[in-house]
Amino acid sequence: MPLGTKMKGKLDSIKIINRLNESLPVNSFKSIILIFLITFTISLISSNAFAVQMTAVLSPQQDQAQPVFTANRFITLQYDQASELAKKFMKVDESLKFKANSSTPGMAALISDINQDIIKEKQSPIFIENATIDYTATLRGGSDRLAMSYKVEFKPSISGFTLPNNNSGAASLVDLDWRGFSTSRPLQLQVPNVGNISINYPSSLLEIKFPEIAQQLKSSEIFKDPLFNFEDIGTPMDRWHFLFDPTGSQASTAGSGYQELGGAKVVSIFSLGESSFREGVMEAKESNAKAVIDGTDVNIHSSHPPPSGQIQIGGFASVSKSGNSEIAYVSENAPEGTATATGGFPIQVLGTLGGMMAAVSVFVLWKARK
Repeated sequence: MPLGTKMKGKLDSIKIINRLNESLPVNSFKSIILIFLITFTISLISSNAFAVQMTAVLSPQQDQAQPVFTANRFITLQYDQASELAKKFMKVDESLKFKANSSTPGMAALISDINQDIIKEKQSPIFIENATIDYTATLRGGSDRLAMSYKVEFKPSISGFTLPNNNSGAASLVDLDWRGFSTSRPLQLQVPNVGNISINYPSSLLEIKFPEIAQQLKSSEIFKDPLFNFEDIGTPMDRWHFLFDPTGSQASTAGSGYQELGGAKVVSIFSLGESSFREGVMEAKESNAKAVIDGTDVNIHSSHPPPSGQIQIGGFASVSKSGNSEIAYVSENAPEGTATATGGFPIQVLGTLGGMMAAVSVFVLWKARK
């Protein structure tokens, strides 16, 4: 029996899930919620420590947040053990780690480029004001292969996700389209003791350590695939798991990182990454290619893990979709009838949502003009 409301945010329909037995004691209910949250949190972490991730805690009232985007890529070059290439890479053990912030040369341009792409691709009103980056890349050689790994953690400070609403008594409207942004720009930074480096393509460390090898791989589609591609995080919200915690404290106790924001006493949690019949199978992306390096045939394999993400919103949130646009309707407190029963969708809430749905087309048009 689900403990969270499963809802498809469509303009013409609301799917009502069977309600949890209203006679369930409050303490028993809280215990079940706590167990579910702990299980949920562990499964999210253990699904894949290196998965393409996005986490965010949003407060519609504050309209400011620091989501975390983590990009990963694993690439293997496989070659003949008797080749000259094998001799070149046999003992290779290289790594590059650095942090970047607003004082790093190139960061202002990087932020501006991503802002432009979010507006162009997602028609989202959010604005990145600042950001930090943690970058890690490694090269590990062996007798018949060279393994490369890249992990880039991008932490932007954003605002503008709360859409304007002329109805002061209505729920807040939160834009969610920005979560699945991507950019094909090089995103270059000036790093001390390294120089100019593109953090968006999985050839950066090769270009620094083995520029002649990187040049021969330049035409491969695998090395043209940008790291900052979070389109999978843009998976429709009806494929994300939804959990509504009417107390807020349960999420905090479970260690999910929830903080009470903007006066909201409840929390809505959306999670992506767990495969099921309803959500479908979240699969790793893999690709293969061939190349010739210094006369040696090379098989190239690239992979990055299935997407995983979590969005926590302070308040009771429901998502509505119109075309490709998704908006969360957020009330500060739990609607009447949801304080002790999150397994169903109380009839009292449906009337409230009905009024909200009428405003969807207005704000979709507003977003389109941006």
